[in-house]
Amino acid sequence: MADPADDDGPGAGLPPWLAEDPAGIPAYALARAGAAVNALFARELATVGLRPHTFVVLVHLARARTLTSAELARRLQLTPQSMSALLHGLVDAGWVERPGPVRRGQRAQVHITEAGHQALLAAGPVLADLGRPAVLGLTEAEAATLHGLLDRVLTAVQAPPGADRLGGPQPNPGPADTPT
Repeated sequence: MADPADDDGPGAGLPPWLAEDPAGIPAYALARAGAAVNALFARELATVGLRPHTFVVLVHLARARTLTSAELARRLQLTPQSMSALLHGLVDAGWVERPGPVRRGQRAQVHITEAGHQALLAAGPVLADLGRPAVLGLTEAEAATLHGLLDRVLTAVQAPPGADRLGGPQPNPGPADTPT
């Protein structure tokens, strides 16, 4: 890559993908759109007193009736410590119940309360509004196409370790390569 000091103008000396605008890279465009939709989702849920993680925990508990803290952490891809803090706030709000102090390694069953069900019901109109394709600037047909494409993207990026995501064999992470 050329030294930026030798540049003749904006974009000179940059790699082509950067000079031409990284918005043309599908993963970059999807990440930007995802961040914007996440912000919209959070703002709208806040109007009924919910946050996205709170909402997702309540949805999982409403559908399963009872889950352990560890099961919730895995489903939300959170650390057990983060899930514990999140559940503490939900217990304080009266939206979930869990047993008293639990020792490390002990199963902690978590249940949604009636107040938690009511909080989910309050989110119904927000979700109905966010579910309208026009909110995303789409037609019904475009929204259906987008949904199908997003399902394919999720399947591809959530493939098991070693799966061919980037067009070539992926190494199996060894102990030194495993994220902590």
